[in-house]
Amino acid sequence: MEKTFLLIANILSLIGNVLATASAILKSKKTMLVFQSSNHVLEIIAQLLTQAYSGMVQEVISLVRNVIFLFVKTTKKLPKLIISALCLVAGVVSGVLFNIFLSGNVLYGYLPVAGAAVYAVFVILAFLLEIGERKAELLMKAGLLFNVTCWGVYGFFIKLYPVLIFNGISIVLLILSLVRIFLSARKARAAASRNATDSSNDTTDNTEENPTSDITETDEAKNLDISLEEKDEEGTK
Repeated sequence: MEKTFLLIANILSLIGNVLATASAILKSKKTMLVFQSSNHVLEIIAQLLTQAYSGMVQEVISLVRNVIFLFVKTTKKLPKLIISALCLVAGVVSGVLFNIFLSGNVLYGYLPVAGAAVYAVFVILAFLLEIGERKAELLMKAGLLFNVTCWGVYGFFIKLYPVLIFNGISIVLLILSLVRIFLSARKARAAASRNATDSSNDTTDNTEENPTSDITETDEAKNLDISLEEKDEEGTK
């Protein structure tokens, strides 16, 4: 019976992860949330079958948050931040309690709790801090990288291999994305440095040209004065 439950759990997890991956290419945010919520429902059942309670409760919290965002029509940041903060607290407290009292306080049971908590904190900081679009993207992707790494390792321990595989793919893609961001930032800094150097050189060239012109004009004025003095002396004679 245990093997049957594990097989069913892996099939449900596979379908859920396919839906979550497919949501990334959707344009409609509402449809995207529906796909992701479907993934959470399937993962809740799968992790319940494998008795992975600390991860299951994180899926429940994520599902509740998505449902709220689906039905709460607001474009303001504050309500979304409050909802995210409440979900963060609820996820940490319930995850720890479920792991202690239902999962035997296993160390790997804290992985999904830590991953979800760190990612939520990074997302909240990205919204609150005025650090620019690129730095905000970097912060959120760094938090997401930590999250999917925790979930990937957790999937290995609870024998939900679709969780391990799909999060492993996400790790590779996120690392490549972070490398792209760093390289782009380096190119931008190099270009800015070259522009500053070119501007400094132009200013120096102009400064060097102007004194030469002033000296030439001064010499011509002196020569003119000398010529006038010579003429005056000749007239006196």
